[in-house]
Amino acid sequence: MNNSARLNYDAFTTLLEQHNMVVTAAEVHGVICGLIGGGMARDDVRWQQHFNDLLNDGFGLPAELKKAVNLLFNRVYDDLLDQTRFELLLPDDEEPLDDRLDAMMEWAGAFLAGFGVVQQELNKASAELQEMIQDISSITQISGEFEQEDEESEAAFVVLYEHLKLGATLAFEEFGKGSPKPEQPTLH
Repeated sequence: MNNSARLNYDAFTTLLEQHNMVVTAAEVHGVICGLIGGGMARDDVRWQQHFNDLLNDGFGLPAELKKAVNLLFNRVYDDLLDQTRFELLLPDDEEPLDDRLDAMMEWAGAFLAGFGVVQQELNKASAELQEMIQDISSITQISGEFEQEDEESEAAFVVLYEHLKLGATLAFEEFGKGSPKPEQPTLH
């Protein structure tokens, strides 16, 4: 949860509104993370059709928005490769907890949708990732659990946030195409 994520969240929110999109920046980011975590390779252009199917009723995006989504896809891919930079695209920490929680639930649902489109063989995932996917599914339904905006609720939000980051990272490690290939021994 950092300031650069806020700038991107606000910019994406504005861009989506300008193009009359009925999805949120959190959903855009979640679907992209799910597609990549499910195994969509960086150079596999099919991700764009999956994205359009999930978030725009199968229609293509206007040029400006398509460019921004492509840039976000590449940034997410890079951030997942370099796990220290990966952050969820959610409203800033100064926004009301309810708004951030709603965005988190949207992100989680969108992640599962993107992941499910690409990764049809969850049974081949590690037990840890299978459990993580179940946890992410549970996060999509937690809204009533944060009745007060206090330190305890804030701490619980941070725990869920970190859990989602871990889930996306774990999915990428297991199914993502960005994992470095083991070096082949040199034959002399």
